[in-house]
Amino acid sequence: MYVPRRPILGLAGAAWLALAAPAGAQEVEPLVIPEEPIEALALASPELAPLPEPPAAPAAAPEPAPPPQISALELQTLALVNGARVSRGLPPLEWNQTMAEVARAHAADMARRGVVSHQGSDGASPNERLRRAGVQFRFGSENIWTYWGRVPDQGPSTMHAAMMAEPHAPGLWNHIGNILYTGYKRIGIGIVTAPNGVQYLSEKFAD
Repeated sequence: MYVPRRPILGLAGAAWLALAAPAGAQEVEPLVIPEEPIEALALASPELAPLPEPPAAPAAAPEPAPPPQISALELQTLALVNGARVSRGLPPLEWNQTMAEVARAHAADMARRGVVSHQGSDGASPNERLRRAGVQFRFGSENIWTYWGRVPDQGPSTMHAAMMAEPHAPGLWNHIGNILYTGYKRIGIGIVTAPNGVQYLSEKFAD
């Protein structure tokens, strides 16, 4: 009687182990597995897989534009000018930081000299100062004023009220005419307080 033999695998081939057949076992044909050499395994040091590339950093979001540099007195003046325009059905003027810097520089120049003049200490006119700063425009003008009161917060409203009290008529180029001119779209305002407390105002307008 034949009994199945179970192979024991080794490095060189297969060996057979005879098992006792239990009582009543039927004779079966042996299962023959041809002996084939087992290829030797190469035991080399495994190559380290390259580390995955770190995920690319997301593109940096563009930095937001810095907030406009405007003082509380200048902001108050801007609100007064645009309030006067809107109340008459005109669009508000857009704040222009470069024009504001030009206006502030001229206000500081007037405060240093203690004079109120459209001509700068270097002889430049209002429009020359704008062009020198790189401002592109076809039409431009300037309002200047001073406040000699003792309450700083009342300076913008006092100066604005004086300008708005002027007569307003087409072709009359005065302070109120600049504020309400329909062709202007941009404004820059500079207010500088001299050591003696006097406020010097310069308003720059451009299309």
